[in-house]
Amino acid sequence: MNTQVKFTSLKTNKFIQFIVYSNLWISIGSALLCWQVFYLNKLEFNLNYFLFVLFSTLVSYTFQRLFRLKSIAKFNNKAWVVLNKKTAIILTVIGVIGALCTLPQFLSFSILWWLIPSGIISLLYSLKRLRDTPYVKIFLISISWGVICGVIPFILAENYDTKKILFNFIIITCYIMAITIPFDIRDLGLDEDKKRTIPQVMGVTNAKISALVILGISLVLFQSIFNPLQSILYIISSLISGYLIYNSNKGSPDIYFTLWIDGHIIFQFLLIFFLS
Repeated sequence: MNTQVKFTSLKTNKFIQFIVYSNLWISIGSALLCWQVFYLNKLEFNLNYFLFVLFSTLVSYTFQRLFRLKSIAKFNNKAWVVLNKKTAIILTVIGVIGALCTLPQFLSFSILWWLIPSGIISLLYSLKRLRDTPYVKIFLISISWGVICGVIPFILAENYDTKKILFNFIIITCYIMAITIPFDIRDLGLDEDKKRTIPQVMGVTNAKISALVILGISLVLFQSIFNPLQSILYIISSLISGYLIYNSNKGSPDIYFTLWIDGHIIFQFLLIFFLS
């Protein structure tokens, strides 16, 4: 069975379609990335925040697609969200309820100070205000993830080690930026030229090189604050994510990006959590 057949098989698998295109996959990934920061830095795990991140990510990503449903349908009338609009709405409602139920359990003024900017960015991104601003798209995504996953866990644990907070923020931001660049490669020809994404400006090859360099920054900083075993595991994880970045192309099946590249976040957590 060749690679193309394997991708086709995955793409037509109903369970894979649901878990990936319902945004549950990326929502689980974001929550596990938060847990990874709690775990690596020996912070007291906060279940309510973990669930809040899962539910709020589900709301953010699903709402974005529902808001752009007409434009998505024009491009691909067989897209999962087009064919499963009611399911997407139900998942959004579940996400809103889950986020509202868990938020009061950990909310404080200091947490609110960090959450509000991220929430505004997410809302404006969904409403296309910021998504179409030149050069901004990838930085908004990466910085938001850096704050949600790399900063707030420290605030929740009342650990104000400035160096660790800064390094974890940069590690997460660079990692997310690196694995997001392939999605801009995928969207070449779909994104308007005015957005000026990295592949549009630099070309595919240079965009991949940039992603690998950014991933390298994340790797170097990781080595400087975590123990040798954890560092080795992160090197292994980075080699795999680097391979995925290197092999991403405009013509690659969408499932390559949404299942494998997004799924690397989950893989990385499992690797570090169970082997370190």
